[in-house]
Amino acid sequence: MKTLLLGRDYREATVGLEGKHPAPSHATLTLDADAKVIAPDGRITALLLCNVIPPALHKLAYELWRTVRELPSNRATAVGAPSLPRLKSDGTLGERRVVPKNVLEILEARGARQGVLGYLDAASRQPCHKTPLSIRHPELLDGNRPLIELVDALYRQHTPTFYAKQRAEVEKVPRWRLWNTAFTTAYINKKLQSAYHVDSGNLPGVMSAIMPMGKFIGGELVLPRWRIAIAYKPGDLLLFDPQQLHGNLPFEGERLSAVFYCERRIADCDK
Repeated sequence: MKTLLLGRDYREATVGLEGKHPAPSHATLTLDADAKVIAPDGRITALLLCNVIPPALHKLAYELWRTVRELPSNRATAVGAPSLPRLKSDGTLGERRVVPKNVLEILEARGARQGVLGYLDAASRQPCHKTPLSIRHPELLDGNRPLIELVDALYRQHTPTFYAKQRAEVEKVPRWRLWNTAFTTAYINKKLQSAYHVDSGNLPGVMSAIMPMGKFIGGELVLPRWRIAIAYKPGDLLLFDPQQLHGNLPFEGERLSAVFYCERRIADCDK
């Protein structure tokens, strides 16, 4: 595995990029083989593992998860749109922020969809809960249990320090995790090019695991702070810090991605 020691931090150059779509000029290096990316302070910021997910598993996941149907109405920054208050049925403005209707119509026409599986912590006055999609379609999780457990094992093997921190958190509330893994939740992204965003709802100080599926060209993940693009493909797994700014380059074809992570406040769910 190649180890990339980063010598420069471009944090200042990322100011103002949140909510904007990545461009190829934002990266001076593209990674497409096994690589460990080390920040100037010595921390692992990303780890690309190629061809570690067997075809049978990622192809099955694609067939099951391509059925997700929810519009990304709650992800304004990630879709590169302004965030507006939701208009409630009584005509008043709610606390929840949403994507404008005209942007959703464009995304819908493109086939952009999302799905959330597993568990969510308490937010927006809603208690901790199993996602509605998981309840309606348990096969979307159960059918992919071997895949999720493999991703968990790879996470534990390759970044044990991050894994141990996350594992300790979920073991406080074992009924709110996916089987015996360190993950609470899987986010499925279908045909959506993500604008630059951070995943602030994820547990800080650990990694998220992301894998692409389908048949597509492009879609590299860009980390503008380090001027790196990661050209991952079906069968690859990327472990990275989701609270650094990231987004995807354009792509052609049918592209899904799944992000496995731990909810930020999951340990409070049994209080």
